[in-house]
Amino acid sequence: MKKLSASLLALALPLSLAAGHVSAQALTGCAAKKADVQTQLEQARAHGNKAQEAKLKIAQKQLETNCTDEGLRREREADIKKKQEKVDARKADLEKAQAKGKSKKIAQQEKKLKDAEDELKAAQEKLNQ
Repeated sequence: MKKLSASLLALALPLSLAAGHVSAQALTGCAAKKADVQTQLEQARAHGNKAQEAKLKIAQKQLETNCTDEGLRREREADIKKKQEKVDARKADLEKAQAKGKSKKIAQQEKKLKDAEDELKAAQEKLNQ
């Protein structure tokens, strides 16, 4: 397992340098999360950050014990549903503001809607990771 992780990290290192973190394009689900935690753990070790290293070791053990691709998928789908409900609520708020015709309130609601849509898009992209 350590040899596999080391090999994966060696392949992912150029990606982490380019993106600031491992995007692990070939990895998805729990494997991607495990690779990300492993990379962060190695960075914490390299910087002598013992507290962060301890936290990441705990996270690593929890991933090994509890992470399943199906469970992760369900969590991400639930997050998407929640974000979609927020987008729907923001659209309703915008419609109310438009009905009142107050430009300042309309601008505020448009910004809130855009932010909610951005969060939804990020959650949808995360589903495929």
